[in-house]
Amino acid sequence: MTDSTQYDFDNAAELLTLCKNESLSIAEVTIRREIIETETPREELIENMRSRYRKMKISIQRGVAIDAQSASGLSGGDAKKLIQYAQSESPLGGSDFARTMAYGFAVLESNAQFGRIVATPTAGSAGVVPACLLQLEDEGLSEEAAILALFTAGGIGVVIGKNACFSGARGGCQAEIGSASCMAAAAIAEAKGASPELAQNAAAFALMNTLGLVCDPIGGYVEVPCVSRNGMFAVHSFQSAVMALAGCRCVVPLDDVIIAMRDIGRRMPRALKETSEGGLATTPTGLKYKHQ
Repeated sequence: MTDSTQYDFDNAAELLTLCKNESLSIAEVTIRREIIETETPREELIENMRSRYRKMKISIQRGVAIDAQSASGLSGGDAKKLIQYAQSESPLGGSDFARTMAYGFAVLESNAQFGRIVATPTAGSAGVVPACLLQLEDEGLSEEAAILALFTAGGIGVVIGKNACFSGARGGCQAEIGSASCMAAAAIAEAKGASPELAQNAAAFALMNTLGLVCDPIGGYVEVPCVSRNGMFAVHSFQSAVMALAGCRCVVPLDDVIIAMRDIGRRMPRALKETSEGGLATTPTGLKYKHQ
């Protein structure tokens, strides 16, 4: 009989110890944890994740084709513009930069127009992880490897969920987009051959540099600034992975960064946590959409 706690972990340090002791990736430890916890065969877990990933890609495909405004008038068509810019002769930063942003925009623009998305980890941050993995696919990563990378992201998500939160209403946007970027950075790094330690380093860089980000949606809609944040923080995830792969050390380990996020979320004023009672939502422009 398999020990039900053999692959369980409560924090990033425990996850890393499991990886080191058994010479496993974060993705593999996460898969084994899920097999035991859910009593689901490995093949079924992989196929379930494949289904989710393909839904993510469909939401991107739908989003980059949108050229009409959403019902609120706050979003729509920008993912398509970014794709067109990526395909132009000399896009600033190269085509990969603009295309990654387009993919992040696409998921949120699709969501704003009632398309199906996969919350990763939330609806408001659902574009970051898919954008990063599809960009890696564009660069030659196989779908099988992308699916494994989703398990890497999931393992980091388990750690965040156990020690902080994903809710903008509890922790501000740092808990949503910050967590998504953190998960994506680890997934990118491990997909590119990084050790579990380096993948956690990438995750720490990503989350550390989103601390304090408030949740201030204009009009209460998951559109502004949410759409652009998903595109921009997908790029941020790549930057974090690059630093880790280059050997840069994040001085603050992932567990401590998560503790800091939790503490900041608790101290953050309610007006800046998804209530639309502060920040961009209460600027003259933001107030125009308040009663729509």
